Amino acid sequence: MVRDFLRKYQRWYISYLDMQNHKNETDRLSYYRDKLFISIITLTVLLGSVAYVPSITAAIVLDKLFILYIDTLAIILLFFAFFYKPLSLKHRKQIFTVNFFVLSLCLVLDLGLGGNGPILLYMVSILVTLYSGTKAGVYTVLLTALFYFLVLVIKYFKIIEINFYVEGPFEGLMTVFINNILFSLLTVFCVAFLIKQLNKALLKEAELQDRLIEENKLTIKAKEEAEQSDRLKTAFLGNMSHEINTPMYSVLGSAALLKSSLNIDEKNKEYFNIIETNSNKILKVFNDVVEVSKIESGLYTIDTESINIESLLENVKTDLSPLAKAHKVKLMITVEIKQGYRLLSDQEKLYEALKHLVKNAITFTKPYGVVNVICNILNNKKVEFKIQDTGIGIADKDLDKVRLPFYKVDLDNESALHGTGLGLTIANAYINILGGKIKIESALGHGTQIYFTLEDYKKAP
Repeated sequence: MVRDFLRKYQRWYISYLDMQNHKNETDRLSYYRDKLFISIITLTVLLGSVAYVPSITAAIVLDKLFILYIDTLAIILLFFAFFYKPLSLKHRKQIFTVNFFVLSLCLVLDLGLGGNGPILLYMVSILVTLYSGTKAGVYTVLLTALFYFLVLVIKYFKIIEINFYVEGPFEGLMTVFINNILFSLLTVFCVAFLIKQLNKALLKEAELQDRLIEENKLTIKAKEEAEQSDRLKTAFLGNMSHEINTPMYSVLGSAALLKSSLNIDEKNKEYFNIIETNSNKILKVFNDVVEVSKIESGLYTIDTESINIESLLENVKTDLSPLAKAHKVKLMITVEIKQGYRLLSDQEKLYEALKHLVKNAITFTKPYGVVNVICNILNNKKVEFKIQDTGIGIADKDLDKVRLPFYKVDLDNESALHGTGLGLTIANAYINILGGKIKIESALGHGTQIYFTLEDYKKAP
């Protein structure tokens, strides 16, 4: 509650002096010095007002009229420096400093070393160093030294008699004054060093903030450029897809039309078959490249739906049975889940991933081999898919590389040589998007097992 009151009190005073935009007119260190002075003067007015009444009461009771007059003059000057709006902050500091310095000197003269005058002199030198700088603090200590020197001169030559001098011999008084000056000077330099280090830290922080702001601007600019690049890439991919697919389908359609309508011999039919086969391969390569580009650019959406796993795997088998037959490979589907259970996922992406994995397995399996696609439930929570084959296998050194785009394990394999090397890359990306992770176990010459699990498995309503 006290802290909130002091904050509101200082905010009111800053508003009263119309200093809200003061930071923009000064350097950072000057701003913090001014802010510290405002805190000091506001607290001094508050505490001085409270302390004034008991102070003058004690002065009247003890018949210390000099203290009464000097305290009253000091509080008047304090209020003047505090409330008089036409004063600049610099002049407020000067009035505040001179006021407390003179008050301290008067208290030393009247009360001697046993009063609070020496303490106030010491505090004034520190406060001046804080809110006006090292030079001002040193000047304050030098003025204090000059005052002590004059006191010693008066003491030594006995120019006037003041009650202050009865506190001790000349030598003892000189020792006390010298110690006070040295201690005050040491404190001023320590405070100045601390402020210098803090200022360096503030400047370093300001520099780092400026760099962060600049880096943030560069990041935003890079992000905007990346987004623009993605938009251009999307437009390019869409345009290229249209520009390549359209003529290729025209070639395929024309070849099929000519082959069916013309009376051609077997040799010419073979030429048309070559046109169709290679056109389909070009389309496949291009579509795979476009698909990888979309995945890498994040240009995809996830459409979640309830999937009948058994039907999905049967569709994969139906689509790839001609390929398996052409390679003389037996393709099997084994579904080890209870009827009525479904998977909540993106059916199109899961289908494409399984299709690429099964197609790879068929491609790398020698004639009369077996490819088995297995689906089961783990711990009643996860759906596990396995693609097992009796193919050529993968060497240990290649296990971490087969997910890379365009990487081919066995270039001696004719089927592999004609592939794009993107099938596993696309499948791996789709499985990651769906929340799974492909794992591969293989032994060279003994086949491969690829498996992954998906967690969004639930019972159909």
